[in-house]
Amino acid sequence: MEETIEKYLTEKFRTKLHNGPRVRFYRRFTELESLLDKIKASESPAPKSIKEQLYCLNNVLEECQVLARKKRLSLPTILSPSKFQISRTLDKIKQQLHQIDQFIANSQETCILPQNLEASRESSTWVDLSRVRGFDSEVVNLETKLLRPGKPSDSSQAIAIIGTSGIGKTILAQLVYNKQEVKAHFLPRIWVSLSPQPNEAENTSEAIAKNHGLRGLLYALHLQLLGKRYLIVLDDVRDTNPWHNVWDELPKGNGGSVVITSRTEKVANTMDGEDNVIRMQPLTNPESCWCIFRDEVEKDGEKLNDDDVRKLKPAVTKKSAGLPLAAKVMGEVFYEKRKAKEVGEHGEIHPQES
Repeated sequence: MEETIEKYLTEKFRTKLHNGPRVRFYRRFTELESLLDKIKASESPAPKSIKEQLYCLNNVLEECQVLARKKRLSLPTILSPSKFQISRTLDKIKQQLHQIDQFIANSQETCILPQNLEASRESSTWVDLSRVRGFDSEVVNLETKLLRPGKPSDSSQAIAIIGTSGIGKTILAQLVYNKQEVKAHFLPRIWVSLSPQPNEAENTSEAIAKNHGLRGLLYALHLQLLGKRYLIVLDDVRDTNPWHNVWDELPKGNGGSVVITSRTEKVANTMDGEDNVIRMQPLTNPESCWCIFRDEVEKDGEKLNDDDVRKLKPAVTKKSAGLPLAAKVMGEVFYEKRKAKEVGEHGEIHPQES
Protein backbone atom coordinates (compact mmCIF):
# COMPACT_ATOMS: atom_id res chain seq x y z
CA MET A 1 0.00 0.00 0.00
CA GLU A 2 2.79 2.42 0.97
CA GLU A 3 4.59 1.73 -2.31
CA THR A 4 1.42 2.44 -4.33
CA ILE A 5 0.90 5.78 -2.56
CA GLU A 6 4.54 6.76 -3.05
CA LYS A 7 4.34 5.92 -6.77
CA TYR A 8 1.16 7.99 -7.17
CA LEU A 9 2.62 10.98 -5.31
CA THR A 10 5.86 10.81 -7.30
CA GLU A 11 4.04 10.81 -10.63
CA LYS A 12 1.77 13.62 -9.44
CA PHE A 13 4.79 15.73 -8.50
CA ARG A 14 6.55 14.98 -11.79
CA THR A 15 3.49 15.84 -13.87
CA LYS A 16 2.82 19.12 -12.06
CA LEU A 17 6.48 20.13 -12.27
CA HIS A 18 6.94 19.57 -16.00
CA ASN A 19 3.42 20.21 -17.34
CA GLY A 20 2.38 23.11 -15.10
CA PRO A 21 3.53 26.74 -15.20
CA ARG A 22 7.26 27.36 -14.71
CA VAL A 23 7.82 28.26 -11.07
CA ARG A 24 10.45 29.82 -8.87
CA PHE A 25 12.89 27.24 -7.39
CA TYR A 26 12.41 25.12 -10.52
CA ARG A 27 16.07 24.02 -10.46
CA ARG A 28 15.79 22.92 -6.83
CA PHE A 29 12.60 20.98 -7.59
CA THR A 30 14.39 19.13 -10.43
CA GLU A 31 17.30 18.32 -8.07
CA LEU A 32 14.82 16.78 -5.62
CA GLU A 33 13.22 14.86 -8.50
CA SER A 34 16.63 13.37 -9.36
CA LEU A 35 17.19 12.44 -5.71
CA LEU A 36 13.79 10.73 -5.58
CA ASP A 37 14.65 8.77 -8.73
CA LYS A 38 17.93 7.66 -7.16
CA ILE A 39 16.18 6.43 -4.01
CA LYS A 40 13.49 4.56 -5.94
CA ALA A 41 16.04 2.97 -8.30
CA SER A 42 18.08 1.51 -5.45
CA GLU A 43 18.06 -2.25 -5.00
CA SER A 44 18.07 -1.87 -1.21
CA PRO A 45 14.83 -0.83 0.50
CA ALA A 46 14.52 2.62 2.07
CA PRO A 47 14.64 2.60 5.89
CA LYS A 48 11.21 4.23 6.02
CA SER A 49 8.48 5.47 3.73
CA ILE A 50 9.12 8.73 1.85
CA LYS A 51 5.37 9.37 1.69
CA GLU A 52 5.53 12.39 4.04
CA GLN A 53 8.30 14.02 2.01
CA LEU A 54 6.30 13.49 -1.19
CA TYR A 55 3.14 14.99 0.35
CA CYS A 56 5.13 18.02 1.46
CA LEU A 57 6.88 18.34 -1.89
CA ASN A 58 3.60 18.32 -3.78
CA ASN A 59 2.14 20.95 -1.44
CA VAL A 60 5.15 23.25 -1.82
CA LEU A 61 5.10 22.92 -5.61
CA GLU A 62 1.40 23.75 -5.66
CA GLU A 63 2.03 26.84 -3.49
CA CYS A 64 4.74 27.99 -5.91
CA GLN A 65 2.39 27.53 -8.87
CA VAL A 66 -0.34 29.53 -7.10
CA LEU A 67 2.16 32.32 -6.43
CA ALA A 68 3.20 32.31 -10.09
CA ARG A 69 -0.44 32.62 -11.22
CA LYS A 70 -1.13 35.45 -8.75
CA LYS A 71 1.90 37.31 -10.00
CA ARG A 72 0.78 37.07 -13.62
CA LEU A 73 -2.69 38.31 -12.67
CA SER A 74 -1.32 40.99 -10.30
CA LEU A 75 -3.32 39.51 -7.41
CA PRO A 76 -2.41 40.09 -3.72
CA THR A 77 -0.36 37.41 -1.99
CA ILE A 78 -0.95 38.38 1.62
CA LEU A 79 -1.83 34.88 2.85
CA SER A 80 0.76 33.09 0.72
CA PRO A 81 3.99 31.69 2.17
CA SER A 82 7.13 33.79 1.63
CA LYS A 83 9.96 32.69 -0.62
CA PHE A 84 12.07 32.33 2.48
CA GLN A 85 9.58 29.89 4.03
CA ILE A 86 9.42 27.87 0.82
CA SER A 87 13.21 27.77 0.56
CA ARG A 88 13.52 26.53 4.15
CA THR A 89 10.96 23.80 3.50
CA LEU A 90 12.81 22.64 0.39
CA ASP A 91 16.07 22.57 2.38
CA LYS A 92 14.42 20.37 5.00
CA ILE A 93 13.02 17.95 2.41
CA LYS A 94 16.39 17.74 0.69
CA GLN A 95 18.17 16.96 3.94
CA GLN A 96 15.67 14.23 4.84
CA LEU A 97 15.94 12.61 1.42
CA HIS A 98 19.73 12.77 1.51
CA GLN A 99 19.71 10.98 4.87
CA ILE A 100 17.51 8.24 3.42
CA ASP A 101 19.78 7.95 0.38
CA GLN A 102 22.83 7.77 2.64
CA PHE A 103 21.21 5.02 4.70
CA ILE A 104 20.54 3.00 1.56
CA ALA A 105 24.14 3.47 0.39
CA ASN A 106 25.38 2.19 3.73
CA SER A 107 22.80 -0.59 4.06
CA GLN A 108 25.49 -3.25 4.08
CA GLU A 109 27.29 -1.60 6.96
CA THR A 110 26.81 -1.90 10.71
CA CYS A 111 26.16 1.24 12.71
CA ILE A 112 25.80 0.86 16.49
CA LEU A 113 24.93 3.92 18.53
CA PRO A 114 23.91 4.26 22.17
CA GLN A 115 20.31 5.36 22.45
CA ASN A 116 21.25 8.56 24.26
CA LEU A 117 23.81 9.47 21.60
CA GLU A 118 21.40 8.84 18.75
CA ALA A 119 18.87 11.17 20.32
CA SER A 120 21.33 14.05 20.67
CA ARG A 121 23.21 13.84 17.39
CA GLU A 122 24.45 17.18 16.14
CA SER A 123 26.20 15.89 13.00
CA SER A 124 25.65 13.19 10.39
CA THR A 125 27.58 11.55 7.58
CA TRP A 126 25.90 13.64 4.87
CA VAL A 127 27.70 16.61 3.35
CA ASP A 128 26.74 18.74 0.33
CA LEU A 129 29.88 18.47 -1.83
CA SER A 130 28.82 21.40 -4.02
CA ARG A 131 29.20 23.76 -1.03
CA VAL A 132 32.54 22.57 0.31
CA ARG A 133 35.49 24.87 -0.35
CA GLY A 134 39.20 24.76 0.41
CA PHE A 135 39.77 21.30 1.92
CA ASP A 136 41.60 19.54 -0.92
CA SER A 137 44.99 19.08 0.75
CA GLU A 138 43.45 18.09 4.11
CA VAL A 139 41.29 15.44 2.41
CA VAL A 140 44.33 13.93 0.68
CA ASN A 141 46.25 13.95 3.97
CA LEU A 142 43.54 12.18 5.99
CA GLU A 143 42.71 9.70 3.24
CA THR A 144 46.39 8.78 2.90
CA LYS A 145 46.71 8.23 6.65
CA LEU A 146 43.66 5.96 6.65
CA LEU A 147 44.46 3.88 3.58
CA ARG A 148 48.20 3.69 4.39
CA PRO A 149 49.51 2.78 0.93
CA GLY A 150 52.74 0.77 1.11
CA LYS A 151 52.34 0.05 4.83
CA PRO A 152 51.05 -3.04 6.69
CA SER A 153 47.24 -2.97 6.56
CA ASP A 154 46.56 -5.23 9.55
CA SER A 155 47.52 -2.80 12.35
CA SER A 156 44.88 -0.65 14.01
CA GLN A 157 45.27 3.11 14.37
CA ALA A 158 43.64 6.22 15.75
CA ILE A 159 43.82 9.63 14.04
CA ALA A 160 42.85 12.95 15.64
CA ILE A 161 41.60 16.04 13.79
CA ILE A 162 42.22 18.99 16.09
CA GLY A 163 41.12 22.59 15.69
CA THR A 164 39.03 25.44 16.98
CA SER A 165 35.24 25.54 16.69
CA GLY A 166 33.97 26.21 13.16
CA ILE A 167 37.26 25.46 11.40
CA GLY A 168 35.92 22.46 9.48
CA LYS A 169 36.88 19.34 11.46
CA THR A 170 33.53 17.63 10.95
CA ILE A 171 33.40 18.54 7.25
CA LEU A 172 36.85 17.03 6.71
CA ALA A 173 35.78 13.80 8.43
CA GLN A 174 32.55 13.71 6.39
CA LEU A 175 34.37 14.23 3.10
CA VAL A 176 36.79 11.36 3.67
CA TYR A 177 34.14 9.11 5.28
CA ASN A 178 32.09 9.30 2.07
CA LYS A 179 34.91 8.78 -0.45
CA GLN A 180 34.51 5.65 -2.57
CA GLU A 181 38.07 4.49 -1.82
CA VAL A 182 37.36 4.65 1.91
CA LYS A 183 34.01 2.88 1.52
CA ALA A 184 35.72 0.07 -0.39
CA HIS A 185 38.52 -0.24 2.18
CA PHE A 186 36.50 -0.25 5.42
CA LEU A 187 33.48 -2.33 6.39
CA PRO A 188 31.65 -1.44 8.52
CA ARG A 189 31.86 2.34 8.84
CA ILE A 190 30.32 3.90 11.95
CA TRP A 191 29.64 7.58 12.68
CA VAL A 192 28.96 8.75 16.25
CA SER A 193 28.32 12.38 17.19
CA LEU A 194 29.33 13.22 20.76
CA SER A 195 28.19 16.85 20.75
CA PRO A 196 26.51 17.56 24.11
CA GLN A 197 22.92 18.71 24.28
CA PRO A 198 22.16 22.19 25.67
CA ASN A 199 21.68 22.14 29.46
CA GLU A 200 22.87 18.55 29.55
CA ALA A 201 23.16 17.46 33.17
CA GLU A 202 22.78 14.28 35.14
CA ASN A 203 22.93 13.24 38.75
CA THR A 204 25.34 10.67 40.20
CA SER A 205 22.97 7.70 39.95
CA GLU A 206 22.20 8.53 36.31
CA ALA A 207 25.91 8.76 35.54
CA ILE A 208 26.60 5.37 37.16
CA ALA A 209 23.75 3.73 35.24
CA LYS A 210 24.89 5.29 31.97
CA ASN A 211 28.49 4.18 32.54
CA HIS A 212 27.32 0.63 33.26
CA GLY A 213 25.30 0.63 30.03
CA LEU A 214 28.29 1.96 28.10
CA ARG A 215 30.44 -0.98 29.23
CA GLY A 216 27.84 -3.42 27.97
CA LEU A 217 27.56 -1.57 24.68
CA LEU A 218 31.33 -1.57 24.18
CA TYR A 219 31.47 -5.31 24.82
CA ALA A 220 28.76 -5.89 22.19
CA LEU A 221 30.62 -3.57 19.84
CA HIS A 222 33.83 -5.57 20.33
CA LEU A 223 32.09 -8.83 19.44
CA GLN A 224 30.54 -7.41 16.27
CA LEU A 225 33.81 -5.89 15.03
CA LEU A 226 36.04 -8.92 15.60
CA GLY A 227 37.97 -9.78 12.43
CA LYS A 228 36.68 -6.72 10.55
CA ARG A 229 38.48 -3.72 9.07
CA TYR A 230 36.21 -1.08 10.55
CA LEU A 231 36.22 2.72 10.47
CA ILE A 232 34.71 4.61 13.40
CA VAL A 233 34.36 8.40 13.49
CA LEU A 234 33.86 10.00 16.92
CA ASP A 235 32.82 13.55 16.15
CA ASP A 236 33.32 16.37 18.67
CA VAL A 237 35.10 14.52 21.48
CA ARG A 238 35.28 16.87 24.48
CA ASP A 239 37.03 14.59 26.99
CA THR A 240 39.70 11.89 26.78
CA ASN A 241 37.96 9.40 29.09
CA PRO A 242 35.07 8.28 26.78
CA TRP A 243 37.51 8.05 23.88
CA HIS A 244 39.86 5.81 25.89
CA ASN A 245 36.94 3.59 26.91
CA VAL A 246 36.04 3.00 23.26
CA TRP A 247 39.63 2.48 22.06
CA ASP A 248 40.49 0.01 24.85
CA GLU A 249 37.52 -2.21 23.96
CA LEU A 250 37.94 -2.23 20.17
CA PRO A 251 39.47 -5.35 18.57
CA LYS A 252 42.94 -4.77 17.11
CA GLY A 253 44.94 -6.46 14.38
CA ASN A 254 42.67 -6.29 11.32
CA GLY A 255 43.35 -2.78 10.09
CA GLY A 256 40.56 -1.02 11.97
CA SER A 257 40.80 2.76 12.29
CA VAL A 258 39.23 5.42 14.49
CA VAL A 259 39.04 9.11 13.57
CA ILE A 260 38.40 11.61 16.37
CA THR A 261 37.50 15.26 15.87
CA SER A 262 38.11 17.49 18.87
CA ARG A 263 38.82 21.04 19.98
CA THR A 264 41.17 20.01 22.77
CA GLU A 265 44.90 19.31 22.65
CA LYS A 266 44.40 16.72 25.40
CA VAL A 267 42.96 14.38 22.78
CA ALA A 268 45.91 15.03 20.45
CA ASN A 269 48.29 14.07 23.25
CA THR A 270 46.70 10.61 23.48
CA MET A 271 47.57 9.76 19.87
CA ASP A 272 50.45 7.43 19.01
CA GLY A 273 52.80 10.07 17.62
CA GLU A 274 52.40 13.39 15.85
CA ASP A 275 51.91 11.65 12.49
CA ASN A 276 48.46 10.62 13.68
CA VAL A 277 47.36 14.20 14.38
CA ILE A 278 45.92 16.61 11.82
CA ARG A 279 45.80 20.19 13.08
CA MET A 280 43.30 22.25 11.14
CA GLN A 281 44.27 25.79 10.13
CA PRO A 282 42.04 28.64 8.91
CA LEU A 283 41.49 28.69 5.14
CA THR A 284 44.27 30.70 3.53
CA ASN A 285 42.55 31.44 0.22
CA PRO A 286 40.20 34.40 0.80
CA GLU A 287 38.03 33.21 -2.10
CA SER A 288 37.08 30.07 -0.16
CA CYS A 289 35.17 31.87 2.61
CA TRP A 290 33.62 34.26 0.11
CA CYS A 291 32.36 31.33 -1.97
CA ILE A 292 30.91 29.65 1.15
CA PHE A 293 29.09 32.90 2.02
CA ARG A 294 27.86 33.35 -1.54
CA ASP A 295 26.66 29.73 -1.84
CA GLU A 296 24.47 30.26 1.23
CA VAL A 297 23.08 33.60 0.05
CA GLU A 298 22.32 32.39 -3.49
CA LYS A 299 20.93 28.95 -2.58
CA ASP A 300 17.50 29.74 -4.06
CA GLY A 301 19.02 30.94 -7.35
CA GLU A 302 18.75 34.68 -6.67
CA LYS A 303 22.19 36.08 -7.46
CA LEU A 304 24.00 38.93 -5.73
CA ASN A 305 24.38 42.03 -7.88
CA ASP A 306 27.74 43.66 -8.59
CA ASP A 307 27.20 46.39 -5.98
CA ASP A 308 26.54 43.77 -3.28
CA VAL A 309 29.69 41.90 -4.24
CA ARG A 310 31.86 45.03 -4.04
CA LYS A 311 30.44 45.98 -0.64
CA LEU A 312 30.25 42.58 0.98
CA LYS A 313 33.32 40.68 -0.20
CA PRO A 314 35.99 42.60 1.77
CA ALA A 315 33.90 42.51 4.98
CA VAL A 316 33.08 38.80 4.67
CA THR A 317 36.70 37.90 3.99
CA LYS A 318 37.90 39.88 7.01
CA LYS A 319 35.22 38.89 9.52
CA SER A 320 35.22 35.18 8.68
CA ALA A 321 38.96 35.01 9.45
CA GLY A 322 39.32 31.82 7.42
CA LEU A 323 36.66 29.90 9.40
CA PRO A 324 34.17 28.10 7.12
CA LEU A 325 31.41 28.06 9.73
CA ALA A 326 31.70 31.83 10.27
CA ALA A 327 31.30 32.44 6.53
CA LYS A 328 28.30 30.09 6.40
CA VAL A 329 26.55 31.73 9.36
CA MET A 330 27.10 35.20 7.88
CA GLY A 331 25.59 33.93 4.64
CA GLU A 332 22.55 32.55 6.45
CA VAL A 333 22.01 35.85 8.27
CA PHE A 334 22.31 37.91 5.07
CA TYR A 335 19.99 35.48 3.26
CA GLU A 336 17.31 35.81 5.94
CA LYS A 337 17.59 39.62 6.01
CA ARG A 338 17.29 39.84 2.24
CA LYS A 339 14.23 37.61 2.22
CA ALA A 340 12.65 39.59 5.05
CA LYS A 341 12.87 42.76 2.94
CA GLU A 342 10.70 41.11 0.31
CA VAL A 343 7.85 40.76 2.78
CA GLY A 344 5.63 43.80 3.41
CA GLU A 345 4.22 44.89 6.73
CA HIS A 346 1.20 42.61 6.23
CA GLY A 347 3.16 39.64 4.97
CA GLU A 348 2.66 40.48 1.29
CA ILE A 349 5.43 39.36 -1.02
CA HIS A 350 6.84 42.05 -3.25
CA PRO A 351 6.46 41.12 -6.94
CA GLN A 352 10.11 40.22 -7.54
CA GLU A 353 9.68 36.55 -8.38
CA SER A 354 10.93 35.32 -11.71
